[in-house]
Amino acid sequence: MKRKTSKPYSALQVRTQFPIYEICGTWESLCGSPGLKVFHDGSRFRLQFIYKHDTAFTVPLCQSWGITFFYFYGMIRIAYDDERDMLLLTTEGEYKRVYD
Repeated sequence: MKRKTSKPYSALQVRTQFPIYEICGTWESLCGSPGLKVFHDGSRFRLQFIYKHDTAFTVPLCQSWGITFFYFYGMIRIAYDDERDMLLLTTEGEYKRVYD
């Protein structure tokens, strides 16, 4: 029998809508997916997948109806957990920020 003193697990505090400047920087995957870089190029925010051998794909980031996403062979949603400083991509898993 479970004791009443045990605490339930708290839900992750992830947000799907946030100021994109909060996620600017370099991110590395915890699941073996390619690295990411989020940056502003002067006109809009962009996300860059960084593959091995200096190959990269850059896509624009979008926010609409409370969802942050980009299109890369389909729509990929982004959620941000500011407590753990983690990005969650629907197809690629979790990313942690890389500090230089």
